[in-house]
Amino acid sequence: MKERAQKKDRWWLLPLLAVALAAFLNLFILINAHVPSGSMEPIIPTGALLVGDRTAYLRGEPQAGDVVLFRHQSEFGRDIIIKRVIALPGQTFSMENGRVYLAGKLLDEPYITEFSADSYPETVVPEGCYLVLGDNRRDSYDSRFWADPFVRREELLARALLVYFPRPHLL
Repeated sequence: MKERAQKKDRWWLLPLLAVALAAFLNLFILINAHVPSGSMEPIIPTGALLVGDRTAYLRGEPQAGDVVLFRHQSEFGRDIIIKRVIALPGQTFSMENGRVYLAGKLLDEPYITEFSADSYPETVVPEGCYLVLGDNRRDSYDSRFWADPFVRREELLARALLVYFPRPHLL
């Protein structure tokens, strides 16, 4: 009988363990994010909720095409931002009439539904930095417009994995 009473006294351990596990996952493994703008449409719709892998870049380097979550200083503050990695360290990036060129070769971007009319001068991405753009080039405030157009490796928080709301799909 005494053993049964002791088990009843420890009922609070299960919720405490659940909260501790959730906190651990959120702080070290996964990141949940809300996408407030249409800068990544149509792949990630306005208002979407998604999950990113915080450990992705502990296991390897970011690759061109990765959708990443990061903090970058802009005139709007240091909110979490989501964009696509376009150019890697050491690559030469340019843009003409909305089309991206890497080392002078046109980049195939099947995720773009409408190109902007923007142009950007030829620029070499510094070591330890990345150039990022939104998929919705007509409505994305990204590297093209920032005073410091490069995202540093240490600013990267996670690689986006999954949109779970409103329409679940892998990224």
